[in-house]
Amino acid sequence: MFSGFLQKRYDELFDEATIKGLSKPLLQAIRVNTQKIPERELVRRLSKKGVSLLKIPWLSCGYFVKKAPFSMGATPEYLLGHYFIQDPASQYACEALGPKKGEMVLDMAAAPGGKTTYLAQILKESGAVVSLDINKDRMKALTSNIERMGLSNVVTIRMNALDAGSLGIKFDRVLLDAPCTGTGTVHKNPEAAKKKASDVSNCTALQKPLLEAGLTVLKKGGTLVYSTCSVLPEENEQIVSGALKRGFGLKNIEHGAPALNDMKGAKRFYPSVHGTQGFFVAKIQR
Repeated sequence: MFSGFLQKRYDELFDEATIKGLSKPLLQAIRVNTQKIPERELVRRLSKKGVSLLKIPWLSCGYFVKKAPFSMGATPEYLLGHYFIQDPASQYACEALGPKKGEMVLDMAAAPGGKTTYLAQILKESGAVVSLDINKDRMKALTSNIERMGLSNVVTIRMNALDAGSLGIKFDRVLLDAPCTGTGTVHKNPEAAKKKASDVSNCTALQKPLLEAGLTVLKKGGTLVYSTCSVLPEENEQIVSGALKRGFGLKNIEHGAPALNDMKGAKRFYPSVHGTQGFFVAKIQR
């Protein structure tokens, strides 16, 4: 089912179970918005409506949806902002960044808002999340989700994240969930199985300067999390290694599978192992 390019790369990188797992259906997952409702209360309410949830042990407030008699995006609780439908690995990128109360946080590619709203939630209405996105239509989704989740400590700016330095702000923490080929999302996006070498080259040509821009606006001693929903090392380990060669450090991430290329500390997530989309997370310190 994969393009010739991807099949060849996967055969070089992964075992058969991992390759097959990249396209298998996944359970939906949600993240409780504890700024609006206690976790136990939401679980109780949804359970009364026939929704079966399974707590994800390596997340603070994430659940797999084992069974639901209706669309999870059409409940009163969803519309009231009590939860966000979000892949567990995406949630974990925010937890790995670990913003603290009062800090300034930058989300470089923020729309449609899953990570921005979680970062703001972790900050508990303190500090600020500055959320950038260049796409006008995606900005509408971003602002809508921020309002739905009831968060007031977010500033949205429509701009190219490559120009983040023009803000004149140094950030305590930066999240760069970089635009990528999406090869870890085949379970919901079959087009991702057709990616070619040229698609990878186009993405890496943007990922490198985006990472540089993020590191430039990071305070000394600050932390940047680089993540993608790609499973290809060209978009992950090879991008991060460029920063490490320039003297930046890599902090250990607790959960996930080991990264490739002997990159200690960074982690990967696979459908066949973690029940998530294919995902990469690296925690870089200035």
